[in-house]
Amino acid sequence: MKISEAIRIVRPEYVFLRLKPNNSIRNNNTHKIARAIASLYRNVTQNIRREEARTGLTYTINSKAAYFVYIEKQKVEFYFVIPKQHTSVIREKISDCWQSITIEEVTELPQFNVATTKYQLIYAKEDGLSLRTDRRDNDLLQSTLNIIDVLEEGDRVGVFYNFIPTSQFSWRNAYSDTIEKVKNNVPVDRNKLDTWYLFKITISMLSSIVGTVTAAVVGPKKGESSNTVGLFEQALERLNGGRKISESTNRKANATVLNTQVLVLSQSSDSVRQRNNARSLAQSFDTITDDNRLVYRPYRGQLRYTDYSIRGAAINKMGDEECQNLIALAGRDVLERYNFIEKVETQETEVPEDLRAGTLRIGVNRYRGHEQAAYLSDDREYKNLTLVLIGPTRAGKSTLIGNLSRDAIGAGECVIIFDFIGSCQLSSEVSALFPPEKTLTIDCGDPKMMQGLGYNEVGVSADPFQQYDNAKKQTTQLLTLINSVNSDDTRLSAKMERYLTSASLAVFIQGGSIRDVFTVLTDYKARRRFVDAVPESQKENLSEYIASLDELDEYREVKIKEGKTTRTEPEVCGTKDHLITGVIDRLNKLKANTYMEMMLKRSTSGNIDMAQELQKNQLLCFKMPETMFGTDGERDVYTTYWMTKLWLALQIRESRVGDRNKLRKVNLVIDELYQVENTQKFLSDKLSRLAKFGLKPIISCHYINQIQYIRTELRSANASYMLISGCDKKNYDELKDELQPFELEDLLRLPRYHSLNLIKSKTGYSRFITKLPGPI
Repeated sequence: MKISEAIRIVRPEYVFLRLKPNNSIRNNNTHKIARAIASLYRNVTQNIRREEARTGLTYTINSKAAYFVYIEKQKVEFYFVIPKQHTSVIREKISDCWQSITIEEVTELPQFNVATTKYQLIYAKEDGLSLRTDRRDNDLLQSTLNIIDVLEEGDRVGVFYNFIPTSQFSWRNAYSDTIEKVKNNVPVDRNKLDTWYLFKITISMLSSIVGTVTAAVVGPKKGESSNTVGLFEQALERLNGGRKISESTNRKANATVLNTQVLVLSQSSDSVRQRNNARSLAQSFDTITDDNRLVYRPYRGQLRYTDYSIRGAAINKMGDEECQNLIALAGRDVLERYNFIEKVETQETEVPEDLRAGTLRIGVNRYRGHEQAAYLSDDREYKNLTLVLIGPTRAGKSTLIGNLSRDAIGAGECVIIFDFIGSCQLSSEVSALFPPEKTLTIDCGDPKMMQGLGYNEVGVSADPFQQYDNAKKQTTQLLTLINSVNSDDTRLSAKMERYLTSASLAVFIQGGSIRDVFTVLTDYKARRRFVDAVPESQKENLSEYIASLDELDEYREVKIKEGKTTRTEPEVCGTKDHLITGVIDRLNKLKANTYMEMMLKRSTSGNIDMAQELQKNQLLCFKMPETMFGTDGERDVYTTYWMTKLWLALQIRESRVGDRNKLRKVNLVIDELYQVENTQKFLSDKLSRLAKFGLKPIISCHYINQIQYIRTELRSANASYMLISGCDKKNYDELKDELQPFELEDLLRLPRYHSLNLIKSKTGYSRFITKLPGPI
């Protein structure tokens, strides 16, 4: 068998990719592309494999990648040369670093003639020292493109970066050797045959000799050093550039390195201008000088773009962060300065397919001249996720809420509006969109429509366990309500919560009201009456709670005569108020609001059954005009009560219906949630669970920072966001990582009644701009 038959050599094929930038380009992550290129390295054994289809072996030759910046007077183009077999890996990293750019495959790169002036860029010092690596700047590309100002028609220049994957095995040792030389003040010039290097070595040797002789003759003196030696050391340190190393060099110790060749090319009809252009372009690399720098030297070889290594060109071991300087695309500033650079003209993104149809319409998107309707996701798992509407006053939030409500009711869903702003204009405007039979309005400010304070949805069950569970559920919501009635953000003490829990269970187990709970706590006669009335089937469940209630009884000694003798017996005469001071204080605050006090006194028999109403295709408005409340705290307590009632109703509805697929979707609209702090906290605690009960919160605000208690939970709950025209930098900064490729300027330039959207879809988060639906 011939050797050629025994071992088949596979040579890499290369493809050329042309990149079209856009205004959102950021070059601060292109080190990832360098790392991806470095990962292509394979050693000899890894490149050899046995093929099952033939008896011989296959040896695959290592491949490289290259980046090419081509410049003319009125043209700038960016290319990648990548191995065909690794196209998907490199393209994925390119797309990851530069989102929304256009990548197109071309058949060839711009060619230069044989007479082209070429310079190679070489490290001035050993590979261990680094160039400047600041991921925030774009200085090298901007300096490179400055050549455009001096180019004439017909002039052509280019910078070719050849990246050759290499083993990382010996890098750390080489790096350590260089750093040790720097610390010992030994020259680290790359060219060991240069006259300047030999001069510094001579100085180093003289310094060592003088130091040795001085120590032998004079002897070491503590705290002093020879002036002569000091002069040599200082001179050598200045010649070497100092002993301190930069942070860039420190990081290079752990960097992924690439064998990198850099060539500058220049072609012009004028030989002098051709040479000057090449030198000017080569000098642009001075902008990234740090502990190391790149110096240019003539290159007289021929450049072939697909050669694994450019024959005769120096190789620099560059870290991935150094390569980030080289791998750069034109961003907004550059594109605005050189507006002839071909780019993606519009910052438009396409609406994903699953958001082009649905129930809740959020506007019309324009993409490459075509209009597409955009909706919130109707996916079974996503349709109940939270939507956050962000925009200043009069930006169009109310109109959008009206459109969403109409779409929801039209699709057979339920909509709830908790309206506690002003005179409830929002709920009035939305209600006007529907016929009376499709709306149910609870005007909390109207005494005739006032509801009793309580959780009547629970009802009474003949089953002992079910009734005990019902009492527990009501107790939990009452504790939440009472804990919200405070100004110092503190909960009841554990003991007081125990007493309140005990009273609540004793009352609710018998179908009593919230008013009865407080009566049991404060009135010993009522307490005894409810305790004695506890059903036999519940006494075991409530035994420890009854014992807690007994602790509240205050006794006095009563003398009883029996014949000629007198004995004393304890008798309940009142309540130990000091044990429930916190509860009583909060009750008084609760009753400070007239409407809340009247609700506390009113029976719940006339209340709506919210669990039933949630299963109806209707608009349910709870109007709480600001005139009802003397303080923001009173309003907060009031809205917290309705929120706890809604949460309990959702649970009861789910237990009644059973099948999750039969739950009618409920859309809960809360405008300016930031104004009710405890309500916001309560909603935050339940946010990730609401979707399971068929409820979709729609929250509006002016700034995301306003809803500080819920904003973190919104992220974990996969919330969608609509930033309406007029939003400022603070709102953008909150979501800037998620909104890429859109930038602050895109948000600030939004036309009126448009929104920048971050919407959850089947493929993750989608970002696009829509024109909001108009008034109905």
